Amino acid sequence: MATFTNNSNNGNNNTSSTSMNNNNTTGQLRGGNVREEDDDDDNSISDRQEDHDTSASQTGSSSAMKNNFMMSAMDSETTMYSCGQNSYGELGHQHTQERYTPERVDYLVGRNIVEVAAGNEHTAVLTDTGDVFTCGYNDSGQCGVGTTGRVTSLRRVETFHNKDIVSVNSSNGCEHLMCLDGDGHVYSCGYNARGQLGHGNKQQVTLPTLVQGLFNYRVTKIACSYYHTIIATDQDDVFSFGRNDFGQLGIGTQEEMLTPERVPFFRDKGSILSMACGQYHTLVSVAGGGAFAFGKNDYGQLGIESHEPRHVPELVAGPVGEEIIKHLACGYYHTCAITVEEIVYTFGRNDYGQLGLGHQNNSRTPSQVTLLDDQSIIDITCGCYHSVALSRRGMVFTFGRNNHGQLGLGDKADVYIPQIVSDLRAFNITLVAAGFYHTIFVAGGESNEMKSSHKSLSNDLKKLLNNQARSDVTFIVEDRPIYAHRCIIMSRCEPLERMLDGPMRESQQSEIVLHEQLYEVFLALLEYIYTDKVEGLDPHSVRLEFALDLLALADQYLLDPLKNMCEKSIYKSIDVDNVAYMLGTADARQAKELRKRCFDFIMRHFGKVIGTQSFTELPKHLLEEVLFAASKRGVYVR
Repeated sequence: MATFTNNSNNGNNNTSSTSMNNNNTTGQLRGGNVREEDDDDDNSISDRQEDHDTSASQTGSSSAMKNNFMMSAMDSETTMYSCGQNSYGELGHQHTQERYTPERVDYLVGRNIVEVAAGNEHTAVLTDTGDVFTCGYNDSGQCGVGTTGRVTSLRRVETFHNKDIVSVNSSNGCEHLMCLDGDGHVYSCGYNARGQLGHGNKQQVTLPTLVQGLFNYRVTKIACSYYHTIIATDQDDVFSFGRNDFGQLGIGTQEEMLTPERVPFFRDKGSILSMACGQYHTLVSVAGGGAFAFGKNDYGQLGIESHEPRHVPELVAGPVGEEIIKHLACGYYHTCAITVEEIVYTFGRNDYGQLGLGHQNNSRTPSQVTLLDDQSIIDITCGCYHSVALSRRGMVFTFGRNNHGQLGLGDKADVYIPQIVSDLRAFNITLVAAGFYHTIFVAGGESNEMKSSHKSLSNDLKKLLNNQARSDVTFIVEDRPIYAHRCIIMSRCEPLERMLDGPMRESQQSEIVLHEQLYEVFLALLEYIYTDKVEGLDPHSVRLEFALDLLALADQYLLDPLKNMCEKSIYKSIDVDNVAYMLGTADARQAKELRKRCFDFIMRHFGKVIGTQSFTELPKHLLEEVLFAASKRGVYVR
């Protein structure tokens, strides 16, 4: 919980959607590349697949690839690469030719990518500006652009303009898209034949639409597969919706749910660490240790010996049921898990080598992928029949089905053990996503060596912060000196550069007195200028008045990244115990956005917030406003 001290010196929707009727509610999988049970040929896609280049043009030359990579590292902070099937333009290259090795997505050069998702022949990309771009298969509107025509090049999802989207979710063979905003609200669009969008009906939706049944909760995690979706909230409640004939919703019945239904099993299980959905199965891990599985188990994808489906969550066998599992991923019929010790376990279907065990035998209980033991795997993602592992050092390992080059290894041969993607070897990969038969990689703009160098530089500059040695300018704030260095400040902050190297009298002074500034706040501003970090903004210990003062100062000195850091720190620190105090402070300081977030948080957790001491200490006008809003919205104490 964040600690707040009142030390102020101041004294003081519904998103529109386009829906179309969908008569396909029989459960038969749709689209040429999606089948109820997979077979080995791909004849079913021939009627809709574009003509491809020759094999040489598909794979590309190694030297050309390396030139692309080197250029991209200089062009932007992050660069996206893709490979595999491209029948609908899901690779983002503005054509429909397969790629057997990763190829740079030029459209995204210059944009900073923070998350990617890949479903059934469609891709979604989230940038640090909150913009969402999609491309690929769109017959059900899963690209969220308001139509059902294929989207052969990346397009911005205009519905999300100014929506503060923080997460995009689609996986393996998904034909729907789930997105999360900064307030914990969920939006969905796409295929909905089993209610997997959570809107209370089975109509497909072509524009992202708010899931009303989750409005009074702050959602933190989302997982989905073809027919169902599962979410977790900041209070560690778990809800699921969609198809349920094998118990994959975990609610104890086989009844499908068109709106979010609470999974009672997890009510007292503590913090939810990770969730993943396969075609007909689901896994959830908890902070207390272990992962729980439910749904279909014909290939052992639940990690439980019995072939029978499970309608309520059951502890996975072996280490995955005993250790703390920090990350889970599912293909259609296989499961991957990473422990806190960064050991990888896999289980389930394995006919293409998707378990990475060196053979093609299914595994009904978790097996350790020993070839990854020394690689410090921090993330893993699954397409329908292939797996992609990411190491702490930014290296990528792929294994499993490779019929469209989705493993990025330069050919179409299936692989039974993890293989490093050599074309990405020299670069720091930070994000991976796997769709049905395609894979997405996001590289940082710097190699690992460069990142290490920057870390060292940041540490060295921090030693100079408020250090009199070699200081050539001193700021006097609240009668206390802060020692600084003109060359560092002037290169990082334009308003301070004008002060120190312009016509202002301060440019000639070795000591500059700053009136109406707070010592610790201005020192924090300089800490950011020197190191790109502010230790005082740790969400677990941040003081609200300090963060708000620093936010105002960052705005004054045109440091937008620091403003974003302040806002994120404040928002992440909101909890039941402090939200009333934060609301009062935001109201007094006229911090409108923070006031709105606190107000919405109180509405979502009304029953818990009204029992806190800080709620009883709210000013009368705020207390009346909160109670009136709760009554008007129909909020009640649960």
